[in-house]
Amino acid sequence: MAGYSIKLPHKEFSTKTEARQFFKDMLACYNDGDVVSSDDDDNILFDLIQRHPEVEEKVGIGINCFYRDQSPDHPTSCFHIKRNDGSTTDFSIKTCINSANPTLLQDFYSACRAAVSPRLIEEKKLLFSQGEVPCAVTGELVTYDNSEYRHTQPRFRDIVNNFIIAEELEITNDMIVANADMQYITSFANQKLADKFNTFHLECANLGIVKKYVRR
Repeated sequence: MAGYSIKLPHKEFSTKTEARQFFKDMLACYNDGDVVSSDDDDNILFDLIQRHPEVEEKVGIGINCFYRDQSPDHPTSCFHIKRNDGSTTDFSIKTCINSANPTLLQDFYSACRAAVSPRLIEEKKLLFSQGEVPCAVTGELVTYDNSEYRHTQPRFRDIVNNFIIAEELEITNDMIVANADMQYITSFANQKLADKFNTFHLECANLGIVKKYVRR
């Protein structure tokens, strides 16, 4: 299915071939033992691992970081996960790309993003209401259009994971509804759950303005 498109929250690929080449090039940017240091690469890898059919086992207690190393099963390099408890595992980019549908965890993650997106858009507009704003990384003045409103610490995925733990949630299909356009953008079926996550996010999230395409 060369024409099969893959839509991730941070990146979209028109074909599987395009996706495979993208992640092959990303892997080549690192040496064995290197932690994935780019926020952009880290975010896209996190989006991708949500497509893995065994994502719950791969993620475990939560992802601390991604890194490149040789696989214990064959003498080639691939991306690995270091979990929050210090344990590690490798994962197959090909398996994630070949997955036909987003996993339930990916849908939940997307629903969390959808829950806070309108507020974050308004916050960003307010930050630029008086004109240009300095980039939090370079100090360069940027505009609304050539900047992003990014999570710093904690990362968005950590906020989602902490929310699941705090609420003792068991993620189920009936929590999520797909948008009418049938894209991978999903939302919570229960507005109360969306509001609860929005409040949780508001209390712990830190964000900053960063120029587009600048890697932290």
